[in-house]
Amino acid sequence: MSSRWSHWHVYEYMRQRLLHTGQVPDEKELLAEFSDMAPAEIEEGVKEFSASMSIGGRKHA
Repeated sequence: MSSRWSHWHVYEYMRQRLLHTGQVPDEKELLAEFSDMAPAEIEEGVKEFSASMSIGGRKHA
């Protein structure tokens, strides 16, 4: 299935949501927002976001 989105869109969506609301979107929200995207690609974006929020082994989000 080809999608107009990539895992980087998921990453950026999560980053912007955190910056603007102070909350990280949950899986249900991500699946709704990126409904035409493969779940594995969404998960890759979540992993990128999680990795970027970890600094020095400490989780910040």
